Amino acid sequence: MRKLRFVVHPLSVHVGAPLLLSLIGLVGALLRVYVFQVNDGDYGIFSNLLWNFANGNGWRMSLYEGEPRVLFLADHLAWIAAPLSPVFLLFPSHYTLSVLHSLAFAATFFLTPVFVREVWKQNGRDDYLPPALFLLLTLALFRGFCGAWAFQSHMTTLVMPFLLAALVALHRRAFIWAVLFCFVVALAQERAAVAVFGVGMYAWLVTQNRRLGFVLCLLSAAYFFAAVKYIIPFFAGGGDYIYSGSIRPFYELHAKALFLFAFVAFWFFLPWVGRRAFWAGCSALPLLGLGLVSERQAMYGFAHQYQDLPTVFFLAASTFGLLHLLQTTWFARFSRRTVVSLACLCLLVSFVDSYTVSSRRMPLRFLRTCWPLESEIPRLNEALSSHFPLPPEVKIYASTGIGPRLSLHKYRYYLTPAMAGQHFDSSMVFVAPMHDMYPYQNQKSEILDLLSSNPSLKLSKQSPELLVFTSVDLLNEPTAK
Repeated sequence: MRKLRFVVHPLSVHVGAPLLLSLIGLVGALLRVYVFQVNDGDYGIFSNLLWNFANGNGWRMSLYEGEPRVLFLADHLAWIAAPLSPVFLLFPSHYTLSVLHSLAFAATFFLTPVFVREVWKQNGRDDYLPPALFLLLTLALFRGFCGAWAFQSHMTTLVMPFLLAALVALHRRAFIWAVLFCFVVALAQERAAVAVFGVGMYAWLVTQNRRLGFVLCLLSAAYFFAAVKYIIPFFAGGGDYIYSGSIRPFYELHAKALFLFAFVAFWFFLPWVGRRAFWAGCSALPLLGLGLVSERQAMYGFAHQYQDLPTVFFLAASTFGLLHLLQTTWFARFSRRTVVSLACLCLLVSFVDSYTVSSRRMPLRFLRTCWPLESEIPRLNEALSSHFPLPPEVKIYASTGIGPRLSLHKYRYYLTPAMAGQHFDSSMVFVAPMHDMYPYQNQKSEILDLLSSNPSLKLSKQSPELLVFTSVDLLNEPTAK
């Protein structure tokens, strides 16, 4: 058995590298919001939900107005929104959700070397620093992790550090803490309950805490079943689980098989190296299974947030795989230079993959593509700021490109072609002509024509960056801007 003896200072692994990665992620995340590169269907939704809850409007999510999902619990059981909402009362900013997610990513970075140290310690080794640094950088460059960073809005992403902390607690035999961390994870969403099932599998298969593993599996499975069969349909007023129509297990089987293979390949096949690595990787299968039985391509891909929680289990699996590799006799034949060269080559491949394929989802690549800023970005931000705050009774309609910027309001709606032709009262419509109107990009001219010809609206502000239409009944009121 060979021990790694490289000059790596503990502070560089436990503080320096996590702090640097966290700062890059934070700056990139805030910039995404500033340059209007966050998705309205994600960032706008959760900003609106958390702000509404903080301001006494309950589980209302106004972007789903007219649907049962206007009560957000009819869409997802995101109970964690309730304890998080006071943050929006203290810091009512469109950047708040971005900062919360950046803190979650930072906590995951700082916990990674702690987890590696626990695994190494249990195997009587103290040379964990170089492997921890390698795994930390692999995590930061992993496509699925970059996808979760780009879609910085979901509650499941916020609980990633709690999921990793639960695994650390299992290795420390701090079972009460493990259960508490799992409870927090389950509060994020019904999908997160499946992650708790994975923790139960991990406890049973990896740490040999079979009684606790059985209890976690049983309770999480019962909660998930109750959520999708009874609780969510109850809040929706009856019917089936809203996403049950997407279940097609035999859809695009080749793409799903390639996805599973790619998940292991992006971790350099370490989850297949050794028995414990394999079992730790298997703990992610219940989560991955949700995507494999679905027809929604985003759930078996790396471009969105869906691989946030599975990534934690693959990090654990790769930790055991790397440990097993270091314990093999043939690995001891490699020189220190060869080991360093192989590690650097792996990281270079991962970096090139994320930098080229993941494109604007990688923090460094995003910072590079956004700099220097387009001149209209500051002007658009300033133009939007000049209209706020608005009276709470005013209804806001916004094109999706700028929607997240305007979501801290009780009545904030999408702008669709059907809505553009309706009668407006107590309303303001914001359109940024140069920004995205997904999914109505091809109908932008139609929407603008409908707004311009709508007798209940008047164009109250016009600039190359922003068009503001105000309903006629508001124009003579002193509160309207």
